[in-house]
Amino acid sequence: MTDAKIATTLPAGFKDLEPLVDRWAGRTIEARTKARCEASMEDIMLLYDVMVERAPAILDYLKPFPLDAIEGENATLFCLLLSLGQASMGWRFTGSRKLPTRHSRMASAC
Repeated sequence: MTDAKIATTLPAGFKDLEPLVDRWAGRTIEARTKARCEASMEDIMLLYDVMVERAPAILDYLKPFPLDAIEGENATLFCLLLSLGQASMGWRFTGSRKLPTRHSRMASAC
């Protein structure tokens, strides 16, 4: 995955997730952490619920692609899947956008 601008569309079969792309499909962990910190818990819970349901299909779709060769819409889908980790940290572990202090690198981001 290069540092090129992220695509704003997703592959066929995942177009219904496109409304999540602008906020959640950041290329870097810092961008995804920022999205979590700026989102309401309602938005985090929505992302979590949608992505937990769709994650198995996304993983199946992306499985044939080597990580260093994911580009374009596939890279956007991959980054959106990575945002599930951010949502789960906020929702499942703490019920808050902020993380416990033992996750100091990311806790201080909010």
